[in-house]
Amino acid sequence: MAVFPVSGRLNPLSRPGGRMRGAGLALLLCGLAGCVSLDATVPRSEPRPQTEVPVVASSGAAPTRVMPLVEGNDALGARLSMIDRAQHRIDIQTFLIRPDMAGALVSLALIDAADRGVAVRLLVDDAMTTARDSQMAFLSSHPRISVRVFNPLGVRSSKALSYLTDFPRVNRRMHNKAFIVDGRHAILGGRNIADEYYQIDTESEFADFDLFLTGGEVADLTKVFELYWNDGFSLPVEAYARPARTDFRAVIEEVLARNAERGAGDVYRQAVGSTYLKDVLSGRRALYSATAEVLSDTPDKLRQKVRGGPRLLAEGLMQRIVAAQKQVTIITPYFVPEEWGASMLEGLVARGVRVRVVTNSLAATNHPYVHGGYLPYRDRLLAAGVELYEVKPFLRDAPDHHLTMHTKLVLIDDTDTFVGSLNFDPRSIKVNTEMGVVVHSASLTRDLLAGIEDDIARLTYHLSLDSEGKTLWSARDAGGAYSFHDEPTAGAFRKLIANLAWLLPVDGQL
Repeated sequence: MAVFPVSGRLNPLSRPGGRMRGAGLALLLCGLAGCVSLDATVPRSEPRPQTEVPVVASSGAAPTRVMPLVEGNDALGARLSMIDRAQHRIDIQTFLIRPDMAGALVSLALIDAADRGVAVRLLVDDAMTTARDSQMAFLSSHPRISVRVFNPLGVRSSKALSYLTDFPRVNRRMHNKAFIVDGRHAILGGRNIADEYYQIDTESEFADFDLFLTGGEVADLTKVFELYWNDGFSLPVEAYARPARTDFRAVIEEVLARNAERGAGDVYRQAVGSTYLKDVLSGRRALYSATAEVLSDTPDKLRQKVRGGPRLLAEGLMQRIVAAQKQVTIITPYFVPEEWGASMLEGLVARGVRVRVVTNSLAATNHPYVHGGYLPYRDRLLAAGVELYEVKPFLRDAPDHHLTMHTKLVLIDDTDTFVGSLNFDPRSIKVNTEMGVVVHSASLTRDLLAGIEDDIARLTYHLSLDSEGKTLWSARDAGGAYSFHDEPTAGAFRKLIANLAWLLPVDGQL
């Protein structure tokens, strides 16, 4: 079971999907994307008490069944299938939605569900999206769809101005990702709703990972969603914006007509008809039986000072990591361990625990400045015996297809798997809110570990220190072995950005 596979031109077995553009589509999907802003003058209700919702929201005893969603096409198909089968309620909490093909397919499915009587609640963070307030209000004008924006940027000013005038508030973001249907089925992981996460034809792809859960702990995920939905930072979009258009049905018909011309039907059928999902639904592929624990920050984290504030998810996860007896494998797109994290990993190695970290190379990452927070610790960790692997930006036989790894996964010993929205960096741990789940399943963890071995061999550079103590990147493919003594294939500008971030006192924002 590969854990961060690639698609498109990098994977000859995958089928390319189409890309959809158009004003009608943008109108519909930007309503989902959440580019709204809210400045300090807009009234906000006081946050509700949060003492009744557990942070580690589980007894760990209720039965849960889980299924990895590794391929992007399967992950999209699972979401669309869940929406199609929803009977009562759909709750989606996400950091980012784009007005592209993936967003169109999800949004149209949500509208269909709402038309047949399903209540839809969409909670988004708007820091990384580009929609207008009026477009979001248009989607929320459906009588069974409610859209709220969490801690939105200034309503009466641009995003950039909001950061300048209200930085302490707008810098704190909701990075949570949860997809819950009828309080019984859910998807957690790193994927947002955009083409690059779902194997839809793009020149740049995020290799990512989700986990489908049913039964057991899904009720606890719903509690976490309710906590954020009812928080004082969660604002109904119609409280400060009006729809761009009021002829809802006419707009939907326009979008459907455009989609029919752009191959949306083929992308939909490819997703919901994936062999993997068919095997699961037919029983040919059994789900993993497990117990699970939901770990989540609360919205109060965003109202506390960063220094010394609550880090509930991270602290719960780190407690499990330091208790490891055999091995810890951390897969994270952004790795900024800081002094405490480096010492923790060194301590594990010192007592005989195998520690592996897989992260993006400088050429692969979509945020080169974050790489600067990793640089001071790289050689130190290698010297201590931590195994470091960096994802290649492309394979040598597909140099035009850029890869960025976006998976957030921690495997502990051969029993526990953590999946969620948390990156191993100060922004996730200290600044933003995050959520995830620890799954106790030896069979799942062992299968994921086996899959990672193949991914590491094909898709990463292995780092080491040469005889002179300098960093060496090594790899092997069908063309043979090769190595580098400098950041592989990273251009001068990326190196400059990373080194500036290393030199400047910005670690806490990475």
